[in-house]
This record gives sequence, C-alpha cells and structure tokens, in this order.
Amino acid sequence: MNKESTIASGQLFFLIIKFEIGVDILSLPYQMHLSAKGGGWISVIIGGLLIQLIILMCWLLLRRFPSSSIYQILTQITGSWIGKGLTVAYIAYYLLMGTSVLVNAYDVINRWMLQYTPRWAILALFLFSSIYLVRENLRTIARVLVLISFLILPMMLLISYGIKQSNPLYLLPLTEAGWPRIIVGSKETLLAMFGFEFILVVFPMVEGKSTSKLKSILAANAIVVLLYCFTVFTCTTVFSPQQLELMPEPVIYLLRSIPLGTMDRVDFIFLPIWLISIFGAISGYYYAASYGISYLFKQKSHKKAVPFVVLASCCIAYLPQRREDFELIGSIANNSAYIFLIAFPFLLLILSYLFKKKEGPET
Repeated sequence: MNKESTIASGQLFFLIIKFEIGVDILSLPYQMHLSAKGGGWISVIIGGLLIQLIILMCWLLLRRFPSSSIYQILTQITGSWIGKGLTVAYIAYYLLMGTSVLVNAYDVINRWMLQYTPRWAILALFLFSSIYLVRENLRTIARVLVLISFLILPMMLLISYGIKQSNPLYLLPLTEAGWPRIIVGSKETLLAMFGFEFILVVFPMVEGKSTSKLKSILAANAIVVLLYCFTVFTCTTVFSPQQLELMPEPVIYLLRSIPLGTMDRVDFIFLPIWLISIFGAISGYYYAASYGISYLFKQKSHKKAVPFVVLASCCIAYLPQRREDFELIGSIANNSAYIFLIAFPFLLLILSYLFKKKEGPET
C-alpha cells in the first residue's frame, strides 16, 4: 500500500468526530424530549456506551484481518460468490447513507435558508464539490476533512451561548418518563452517531497498531457523546417542555433567540458552518461506496467509480417531493444500519472464529 493511501491515527480521530456529528445534531434534543423528557441527556450517555461496544465488536473483527477492508473480509469468510453479493449490499448501504444525509441536509437548507432556490441547483453544488474531493487519494481527503472537523468548535461555541438563558429546573424530575423510556431513548442517540462505519473500509489504511487505532476511535466517540450530551442539556434547559414539543429542530430555534451584537439571525452563521461539516460526512460515504465498486471490478483506483456514485446519489435525492418521502429515506437508511453495522459484523466475527479464518497474527 503506497503512502498516499494511508492516514495517521490522529487523522482517524478527527475523521470519526467529523462523521458522527451530522444532520441529527439539529433535532436530537427534540427526539430525546419526546422519549425521555428531562432525562434525555442520560439517554445520550447510554447510547454512547452502546456505540463504544459496537465499535469494539467491529475492531475485534478488523484486527483479525489487519490488511483487509470489510469488502475483502466478506470474501475471505463467506467465499467468492456470497462475498460479492454482500459487497454489493455494503456498497448500496454506503450509497444509501450518503443519500440520506444529502436529502436531510437539503431539507434543512430549503426550509431555513434557501426557500426559493431550485433543488437541482443545491444538489449540483454537492455533486461537483463531492466529485472534486472524493476522486483524490485517501490522505488528501483526510487532510481536507480534518480541517473541516475544526468547524465543530464554532458550532458548539454558538450553541453554548444558550447557557445564559438556561433554567435547570426544566430538567426536573429527571426520571419523569421512567427508566424504560430513557433506555429506549438511547436508540435515537445510536441513529445520530452512526458514521463510525467509515472504519470498516479505511481501518487497514490507518498507520500504527490496531490497539492505537481503537484508542483513537473510542476517544473520538467519547468526545462526540459529550458534545451531543451538552447540546441536549442546553436545549432542554433553555426551552420549557411545552416549547420543545413544538420544535423539531430546537438548535436552530435556540440560535435564532440569541442576541449576538448586531447579528439578528445567528442561525445564518451556524447553518453555513454546519453545511460545510455535512459535506464532509457525505464525502466519506461516497468514498466508501466508490472504494467498494473499485474492489468489486478489480480496479486499481476508486476514481472511475466516483462520478457514478455521486450522480446516482444526487438523482435519488432529487426524487422525493414530500417531507414524508424524506423521512422514509432516512428511516430505511437508519434501519439498514442495524444490519450492516451490528448484525453482519457480529456474524462475520463469529464465523471467523468458527472456521478459524484470520489473516496473519492479530496486532
């Protein structure tokens, strides 16, 4: 593997943070309130711990095949024909996830910023910028996305201004919804934090031992849990329970209520920063799908597959006409994540031990 195709574990740390903070940061406080009331921040912590366990399970599989991505692992464990079928399924999954993020991002942009801009114009911006970036080698992509990940700092700084208006009494009683609903509410955190699946493709391309890679991924996930917990806590203490029930995207309403000097609409500062961050997450999914196609057709580079992946995603994103259609795509993507991030890796891990499949010594 040439040096341009590898990244450092420090870059992986920032990439995981970047991929896990996506569209759902805008609506997570609302979802947590519906399920767990004032205990929403507890649900976030529980969900974060579950994500750590899922990451650990994926790592146990990946370290048995230190020089293989999920696509190669599928073939080595299940054989050529079944492996190719599952490879196509994973490619479709990454394409679906990228499309889901794109559709949701467009929905937010259309409702809050560019109400009269044609959909094709917004999608065209994503199309050309994604093709331009994703065609590069992994190291170049990582450098760009690491820079983008630093935009999370001003995003969280703007959200933190809401602390001035907070009323902690809105949290009480913490267990109003009951522990069963607080635990069930952690499901929304799982859905919001999907994005770490990028490691299934790039894990062998990260320099260093597998234990150092694991530490980077777990540390990044822990930071995202804290940032999500802070966001949910802030929105839950700024808005009353009655107000939160009417706010599907409370983060934007929070920013609109913050006076910041001469700025009347702070959300117009936040949303462009958030949009650039979302572009990075979409690019990661496109790279994973393109890499899978290049492996399937035995191409040396993923570059030829990139235009087809991005164009297919934008065409699918152009089809939905109603808000219900947007939600349907998101629901299908989220439900499929349970299969491709939990069920399949667990099954592959079990099969690798049963049939004693592994690639050299575990590192």
